Amino acid sequence: MSEIKKPVITKEQAELFEKLREVYTDEELVARYIDNELDLFDLGFTDFLAALINRYEVEKTPEEKVREYYATNYQRHEQSLPRSKDDFYTSGVAEGVRSTLDLLGIKIEGVNA
Repeated sequence: MSEIKKPVITKEQAELFEKLREVYTDEELVARYIDNELDLFDLGFTDFLAALINRYEVEKTPEEKVREYYATNYQRHEQSLPRSKDDFYTSGVAEGVRSTLDLLGIKIEGVNA
């Protein structure tokens, strides 16, 4: 049996989706969607139905993606042998991420703030 895929939707779509679910039944939501009475920020019908039936995952913000990448690199660095290729590589990746964010004037908690 295949795994059920949850659609990935934006934070704004998720917030609106939850507000609507407090007011309408699933059947009413489908009817309102079909009648173009819902503005779900360009959420397609297939993703709308999948979110209604299977729930959904909220898309990560760019900051969350960078923080997750940085944390994964940090874990890899902590597991590497001192002065190994992996040690030097992961140190370079971390410095590159921090330097890039600093040059762009972006502060991300847990990375460079």
